Amino acid sequence: MSTPVPAPTPAPEPEPELAVREVVLAQARELARAGRYAEAEELLDGPWNEGGRDVAALDLKARIHAQQGHLDEADRCWAEVAELAPGHRGAAEGRRRIAAVRARAATGGFTGRTLTARFALRAAAAVVALLAFVMLADLWADGGPRPEPAANPSAAAPAPPAPAPAPSTEDVLAGLRLDGPGVRVQRRPGEIAVTFDRGLFRDGATLSRQGRAVLDGLGERLRPYNSRITVAVIGHTDRSAVRPGGEYASNVELGTVRATVVREVLRSSARIPTSRFTVSTLAGMLPPYPGQDSGDARNRTVSLRVSAAGAR
Repeated sequence: MSTPVPAPTPAPEPEPELAVREVVLAQARELARAGRYAEAEELLDGPWNEGGRDVAALDLKARIHAQQGHLDEADRCWAEVAELAPGHRGAAEGRRRIAAVRARAATGGFTGRTLTARFALRAAAAVVALLAFVMLADLWADGGPRPEPAANPSAAAPAPPAPAPAPSTEDVLAGLRLDGPGVRVQRRPGEIAVTFDRGLFRDGATLSRQGRAVLDGLGERLRPYNSRITVAVIGHTDRSAVRPGGEYASNVELGTVRATVVREVLRSSARIPTSRFTVSTLAGMLPPYPGQDSGDARNRTVSLRVSAAGAR
């Protein structure tokens, strides 16, 4: 009698929590790059980061604080990173720079020279500003050379002037009118944020009849600008867990599918090329309608961020 061969063990699928973490970190970096620090920190402190002990989130928070000149908060975050992940290069480098800034601020950067209180204050502010500049130019970069702070802030080479925006994109957002039935519009620096009064989806990733009508109307208003804009579609879900054995393995998957559905509707109605869309999800985190009701149907939706093409 032959011995039955055991069935092969299927490879484990990525945990939904890990997928959420990567999406949240990427979204927080994007917000920080745009100068939307409070929103980035709100994401990093969300329920996914239980206890606030995620190393990557702490490192990013430290960089955000340093970029704003909040050195005590940055140093505290990096100290916690060093405790959780000994040898972390970013934390060690960040704390070294902060220590150098504090030492220079104490003397205005000129050892042995007597300074008036006003001059010392100005010198300290200049050094903090220099650190923020270095954080902006260096710590967001994905590798590449790391410029060192100048020994004398006043001798640092001035930053090259920013290139003037292309004339074809200067007035795109100013002329774009997206208000309409069921649509809420908020203008922010460099983008227009769009949310919806009601959930667009009946259940799962099936659009309601009203949701499709709202999207079709929005697409018609976007169409005259379709060659000059980009659209980020962010899928949302309520905070209720998906049903075991259902169509979607997690809220991350459901939110991604919803964002993809809306992209296809807007691509058709506004005639915007697929390459001008980005699709992501925050699942049930930072919903458009936060509150006590975990099953709020208004969060079965997406939100949009419309930018001028080439602005990012």
